[in-house]
Amino acid sequence: MELVVEERLKELGISLAYTVVEFTNGAYSEEIWGGLLNPLIAKIEEEDTIDMIKDDENMIATKKAYRALGKDPARFRPSSDSLWRRVIQKKGLYQVNDLVDVNNYFSLVYTLPFGSHDLAKVGEKITLTVGKEGERYAGIGKKDVNIENLLVLADDDGPFGSPTSDSTRGMIGEDTTQAVMIGYVFSEMDVDAMQQEIKAVAEKYLKDCKVVDQGIV
Repeated sequence: MELVVEERLKELGISLAYTVVEFTNGAYSEEIWGGLLNPLIAKIEEEDTIDMIKDDENMIATKKAYRALGKDPARFRPSSDSLWRRVIQKKGLYQVNDLVDVNNYFSLVYTLPFGSHDLAKVGEKITLTVGKEGERYAGIGKKDVNIENLLVLADDDGPFGSPTSDSTRGMIGEDTTQAVMIGYVFSEMDVDAMQQEIKAVAEKYLKDCKVVDQGIV
């Protein structure tokens, strides 16, 4: 897999932290929910407020980048905003499958958008670019996502992912065995420490998991 960030986006301070994993996916993991998500959800419900979302440095930087590209982050919320807001409002999280559930954990912990994609369903070269005028795709749980002016991941067949809502094309299924987890980074932070934690959590909580590649572009 080759991951590329367009130069104009690098100039806005945008980078991608990626982790490639080989693993056995599952429909539900008691260890993931009991050891990771349920304690985190309880903590957020007890301690966090909507104002904390507005004041969070990662969230501020994320939304600033959206506006710079011409996308309203209040209408097209970053997934990290949507997840955090949902938990604060005590609506819980959807349980999907092991990798998606771990992906959501990372998004809540680091207050960054994270996306996971099945590498068997997307091309070998993936580019972070911006959606073109009138461009749309079928989103996961959504019939149609307007990706015009939105950050998107694209291969030779077109866009398939974004920090707001991923498409169905590269979605993770229970049959997924190799995937890439991508964190969208919009400000200076200790990405190396984050990557080390991601590797440790993935190899502990995903069945038969091996991290085969990690990097920052």
